[in-house]
Amino acid sequence: MIEIREARDEDRKSVASVLWKAFEATETFENMLKQDWLKDWHKPDENDWSYVAVEDGRVVANFSFFVSDKNIIRGNPMKFSGIWGVATDPLYRGKGLIRDLFTKTFPIMREKGAVLSILDPFYKPFYEKFDYALAEKRAKHTFKKDQLRDVEVPAGITWREATSPDDIETVMNIEKTMSRFGSRFFAFRKSIKKSIEKGNLIIVEKDTVPIGTIKFQFSKGSHPGYEMTIGTTRYTTDEALLAMMEIVRNYVTNTEKATWWADYDVPIRHYFKSHNAETHTLGSMMMRVIDFEEYCRSICIPKEASEEIVIDLYDEQCPWNSGIYTLKPNDGKLEVSTIKAKPEIKLNAFQLSRVISGLNPITLLRNLHEIDCSIETAQNLEAIFPIDSFIAYQRF
Repeated sequence: MIEIREARDEDRKSVASVLWKAFEATETFENMLKQDWLKDWHKPDENDWSYVAVEDGRVVANFSFFVSDKNIIRGNPMKFSGIWGVATDPLYRGKGLIRDLFTKTFPIMREKGAVLSILDPFYKPFYEKFDYALAEKRAKHTFKKDQLRDVEVPAGITWREATSPDDIETVMNIEKTMSRFGSRFFAFRKSIKKSIEKGNLIIVEKDTVPIGTIKFQFSKGSHPGYEMTIGTTRYTTDEALLAMMEIVRNYVTNTEKATWWADYDVPIRHYFKSHNAETHTLGSMMMRVIDFEEYCRSICIPKEASEEIVIDLYDEQCPWNSGIYTLKPNDGKLEVSTIKAKPEIKLNAFQLSRVISGLNPITLLRNLHEIDCSIETAQNLEAIFPIDSFIAYQRF
């Protein structure tokens, strides 16, 4: 019989085996262990928990999540649970173990104060079964060194490598200014610390005032030379972008290919000479509500939103969310209460995730028959939940 329970320290090696089979089977188990994959696994004192499916004392599935409030969602800080390390031994797949682990942990996430849950999916339709919807749009630019335009860096702008623990706060402060593009999840201090320790995290400054960051990573390519990945593109002023382009030109000299991940709104495409450079718009992060009422009370909404809406929500996996609610805009805040009234729209949990994710206009969802309501109701919902860049983040 398979037991679903909280992880224990003695589970560590069999969890490593499950993760190895799921993610790193191309190398030996011993080499994977040397990489210390589980150094952040199941640390309740650091708000990171793991739950496992166990048969005969051996872990056959793992499910980990952390809870953080280092973010801004729709204008306000909000606690969320980040899902990671989801894996099942191949011999036990198809038995519903991940569903059992979600059923076990959703109430615990709520108990820990999480209002939302987010995850980076390996396969989007799999997580749609648990009512997660795509909530993020990112850009992936792939190019070679001769495809970049020349730029002129304004006077007074310089750059340096982040090397000091004091730089952690500097990087975080720059990241927070990216909220002007929408809602953002900000990197943990420990993530920034790791980036600084690995090297090639650059801070751009204007007259010694930090105005931007950019990060480089290198890997062996298929020919002599390296492939370069660029990330952590954060800036307080557009002038920093000019410096970043010059820095990239310097770094890309000895590489055969570069891949630049950035927020969709960062105008990197503007700096390519031709259309030979590839740009792809991608969706990645998914989200779902853990506590609907608390979510409504937590967010800021446009002050122009004024029409009250009655919705009937059904959430099988988080049943405390089910009910008929009235949503009442009030000067940039959203009041929510249960009510006995005829609903203007009925939503299941997945449809709710689509509506509040901010990725698509709600009127478009209605026109595509993703939700069923009048055009007036869709417009009123869209006034409350307009398009919103859900998150831009350093991968957790």
